[in-house]
Amino acid sequence: MSINLYSKLKQDNGSISYKLIELNDDLMKVLKDKNTRKGLQFKSLDNEKSHVVLCSKDKTWLVRQKDHSNMSMIMHEGVVDDDSMVIDPSSLFGLPPPITDYIGFTRTTFEYETIVTEGRLHLDVIPIYDGEQHFKPSKDLEGLSFEDLLKNSPCSRGESLAQWHSLGGCTIEGQVCLLSPQFMGKALHVTLMSVLAESMKLNELKLKSSYEAVSKDMDSGFNPYTVEVVETVLNKFGKQINLPSEEPMWELNNSNIAKWYGIQSLKKYVNKSALSIDEFMLQWRSQFPPFFPCDIDMAMLRGHYYQPQEKQIQYFARNTLSMDPKDRFKTLFKLQSSWDLRDIEPFVEELNVKHLKIDSFIMKFARRRRVGKHYIITSRT
Repeated sequence: MSINLYSKLKQDNGSISYKLIELNDDLMKVLKDKNTRKGLQFKSLDNEKSHVVLCSKDKTWLVRQKDHSNMSMIMHEGVVDDDSMVIDPSSLFGLPPPITDYIGFTRTTFEYETIVTEGRLHLDVIPIYDGEQHFKPSKDLEGLSFEDLLKNSPCSRGESLAQWHSLGGCTIEGQVCLLSPQFMGKALHVTLMSVLAESMKLNELKLKSSYEAVSKDMDSGFNPYTVEVVETVLNKFGKQINLPSEEPMWELNNSNIAKWYGIQSLKKYVNKSALSIDEFMLQWRSQFPPFFPCDIDMAMLRGHYYQPQEKQIQYFARNTLSMDPKDRFKTLFKLQSSWDLRDIEPFVEELNVKHLKIDSFIMKFARRRRVGKHYIITSRT
């Protein structure tokens, strides 16, 4: 097979500039769907140093420049059929006559590749609300809405909402903020106490009735547990169930709630010294509101504690670990000489950027041996 290729190339083409971007299968699906392609947009954190991302309704792609030594862009071209276009058969070197025509219209030395990535909300300037009566953010943040936050974040809308709910994002007097962990804990406890007292089903909670239950026993003065705060609790610890022609309902995730109480118990009871697992389990259980239905297990808290001695636990903040794999493993083995694979995995999985099997990744920095049905991880030194 042969083709005709014509060239009308210029290095400098005035104000006209072509950019080539890779369209993977997911992006093609978005572009072909008239309901989703309008939402496709380029975003960045600022105008200078940040990476550019491409966002759809629920996904984010990092746009990265990939350089080439030289490349021409070509396209199908209609050619006038006259004698000037007759090709000497001897120039075909035995190939059949050309079946189509292309024209090269510009040169480029790079293209943009698209790599799926996790979008992130820009939270550096978002104030923290601790339940205070007079909440006054700085003047430059007054009136900042969630839509403003989304506009300035390299993140899709779907990812933004999921992160916002997970982090305890709220709106107080028209101002976006994050509930502090302390106030979130109080709001969760008050909400659970109130709805359980009213014998409401935890898998069928409505916002209005939940807020009314919370407000029922409050004093006539300042009440920090506003309807927005109650909604934040429902979004963080449950999922919304959309029913046709009915008021939205939330189904609470009892396991997530139990984990929250467990992590707070670790910080409270075993932050500076260890405690036996049995004693800690009693303290953990005592934190729940009366009649709250849930099962608890130490497996829920993996990645938040270590065992300085057998059957003893102590809290450890994962975000204090080094991002260097060698240093991180070194620190972990100083805390605990041997680990169950399941216990060490949450402490190191974020470093596995090449998405290897977790045991294969761990074996690059540590030793593994099988004991019964489980794998034990120890230091190489």
